[in-house]
Amino acid sequence: MTTNHTLSLCVDPKYVFQSFDNLGNCYNAVGDTSGSNFTDVVETCLNDYCENPYPDLGGCGNWNGTASLPFIVSTTKGAQYFWNNATCTGVSDGVNTDIGGPGVFVSYLMQLGIIFYLWALLRSFRLCQLLISFCARRKQRREINPPTNQTKGKLIPKIRHFFNQHDRITKVILVEFQEAQCFFMIASQAAILLAKKSTTIFESNTMPSLWANNGIAGVVSSAGVLPTVMGMWSLQKMHLTEPWIFLLSVTTIIVSEFALYWTHETPSVGQLSPFNYNGWPDSCGGYAPPLIYCTDPNVESNLRLPLLFFWQVLNPYCLIVFGLDVILWFWLYVARMVDIDAVCERTCTRLGLHNLPSKVRQLLSSTWGEWFKRLPSLFTFCVESLFLAAVFLELVCFAEFGHLQVIDFSGWGFGQIVALTIWFPVASKYAYLILFGTESYSQARMPESDDTDKDKDITSKDTGDVELAGLQSSDVIKHKAQHGQEADQ
Repeated sequence: MTTNHTLSLCVDPKYVFQSFDNLGNCYNAVGDTSGSNFTDVVETCLNDYCENPYPDLGGCGNWNGTASLPFIVSTTKGAQYFWNNATCTGVSDGVNTDIGGPGVFVSYLMQLGIIFYLWALLRSFRLCQLLISFCARRKQRREINPPTNQTKGKLIPKIRHFFNQHDRITKVILVEFQEAQCFFMIASQAAILLAKKSTTIFESNTMPSLWANNGIAGVVSSAGVLPTVMGMWSLQKMHLTEPWIFLLSVTTIIVSEFALYWTHETPSVGQLSPFNYNGWPDSCGGYAPPLIYCTDPNVESNLRLPLLFFWQVLNPYCLIVFGLDVILWFWLYVARMVDIDAVCERTCTRLGLHNLPSKVRQLLSSTWGEWFKRLPSLFTFCVESLFLAAVFLELVCFAEFGHLQVIDFSGWGFGQIVALTIWFPVASKYAYLILFGTESYSQARMPESDDTDKDKDITSKDTGDVELAGLQSSDVIKHKAQHGQEADQ
């Protein structure tokens, strides 16, 4: 209820502009009725400021000598803002370069691009290996009439050696890249969590800047989740899930989810950082004009749109794949340490189901069983097909933030260059191994193994992979025999 005491305070600039709560209380008590004393106080403050705007605050983009009324002060929780079309236009909305500079923005794009390249390359190598095996079997059937061109007979082993060498290099780089991106993500999320814990977020002086910083922080929290999950999934499919990389990946996802949760909250005016400036007009009571609270609801809704894609579409998908990674990783180690068939037989015996294991084997050997064996491969195909959609959607979100022009791409600095070049060690090592081969690399960092151990390793890994379940040990034996015959020729 409006009181005379409240009305008397609302004509004092030192009270009105001291805080957003005071400004909102006066607006709710008096309104923006033209000719009221409160309206005159606000209008005088705006006009005096616009005669000599402070560069770091900006504003007054549509000001023509007088502030055109009305103005709006919204005190609704989650939608606190001040808006006047004449003076709010042009208010500073810059993003803190430490969290959303051009180098950081491009660095996340590079992270997504590198993991997509490695994932696509490893997938193509699997297809090429199957194609080469198919060609080798056809050649073996034709060996009754040996070819007259010996060079043609040596072509398949050379191609196989090239793909095996490149596949091995790519797997090594994938492990190192997964470790690098996990540390990069953990460092970024730790900085966001510490910033959110502070009373002011990213040193935002205006509401547009606060919204932009919070939005970019949400992108930083979620944009790296998809590359990390893709790397974790690829490592699991290649059976390269050592405990260190697994625990590092799990920690990265957990920390990122915490940071994403905090950035999902709507920012409030209490999180603004005050300007270090004492030259505000006396008509504003020596405080900053209400332009620091300027917020265009239409613009802020556009800023939240990419975040909604991350929060409601990409993040649930990444969490599902992450859960599958964890289950498959534990299952792989359980299968190595425990004889699953023996445990199942003992369990069925205790339950009185003596014939169940034999019936299951009969079912698996039937036509329906063959189709059932293909379900893991089909499931993997569906998950990785959605990788393509997820990568495309994340690129669309990045493009939307670029279209909103909340990032100053001319603001390159020391930190931006560091953020951009963090991926160069992995990329340069990959290029070096491709050009000069693994033989030229340090034996202490990547020791070479002989062909026998390499074949055993490939056999043990491929037969345990759900995607290459059809590539049995007999195929490897045939390939060894074929390789020996070719060597004798």
